[in-house]
Amino acid sequence: MTLSDVADAVGVSSQTVSRVLNNHPSVRPETRQKVLAAVQALGYEPNLAARSLASGSSGAVGILLTAGLSHGMASTFSAIARAVRERGGTFALATADGNDSESVRQALAHLHGYRVAATVVLAQRADVLAVLSSQRRPGPIVAIISGQHDFSTLSTVSIDQALGARLATEHLLAQGRSRLLHVTGDLSWQDASERLAAYQSVCAEAGIPGRWVGTDAWTGEAGARVARRLLGAGLPDAVFAGNDDIALGLCHELLAAGVRIPDDVAVVGFDDIPLARWATPSLSSVTQDFDALGRAALSLSDELVAGGTPRSVTLTPQMVVRGSAPSRSRMTSP
Repeated sequence: MTLSDVADAVGVSSQTVSRVLNNHPSVRPETRQKVLAAVQALGYEPNLAARSLASGSSGAVGILLTAGLSHGMASTFSAIARAVRERGGTFALATADGNDSESVRQALAHLHGYRVAATVVLAQRADVLAVLSSQRRPGPIVAIISGQHDFSTLSTVSIDQALGARLATEHLLAQGRSRLLHVTGDLSWQDASERLAAYQSVCAEAGIPGRWVGTDAWTGEAGARVARRLLGAGLPDAVFAGNDDIALGLCHELLAAGVRIPDDVAVVGFDDIPLARWATPSLSSVTQDFDALGRAALSLSDELVAGGTPRSVTLTPQMVVRGSAPSRSRMTSP
């Protein structure tokens, strides 16, 4: 079924049908009603590829994933997709290996082939930003990246990872803990490196050692492995974990060995995943508003499409206090 078939059925020109489908105000209401009725009756589906060739843009939002769907990445992607649907739009999805610059370039070219109006890139490594900034004709691009960067020519949205780590560390210190340990996530991710640097800075300001243990993953098993090592080498009195999965794995092993949480060891995670509040004890964590992150990225992409200049937006995380690292008043209350 073609546009011409709809036009013949109604007795109007193909141009009139096109105007109706594009919601042009010049069409009379009765004609618009007849055309829309014919479209539904005949089952006509617009050729979006042809429309994008004619207009130069499909109007869709391109989404480029450059890392696996961790909790944060999956939540941000879902927020973008939901926001696009709410405003009646569509999106085209591409994936790339963030460690491979050529893979990122090919994914961008793939999205350009769909003539997307703008591209939102979900990045976990600053290396991806270097690839984006080197494109000759990149089109409107917004990068979602953790922490700080030096690419002033790109529009970026981020959540302040350093502030989140500072909130977690300062909370533990405020409870009288002095033998802290930070268990990092994968330090090739900018999230992990910025959280580690902020943790060490707060410890230095407090005049205590900034002890830390690195892992190569963001999993509960990684946290459990660290816990087993600590049981043999000596426990800290507080742990700031790189994310909630690491924290939950660590808590599981310590509790199984008879360690009391938070009495012997207080634990704070990062991300505030849904399971955090249902753990035993419930997990204190740093929460990030991924829904706001995705919506901010779409808002910036709209600005660029309208001719705006690149700018960066940084969102603020919050500390959520629960049973694994309660405030001092809660621990001493009857």
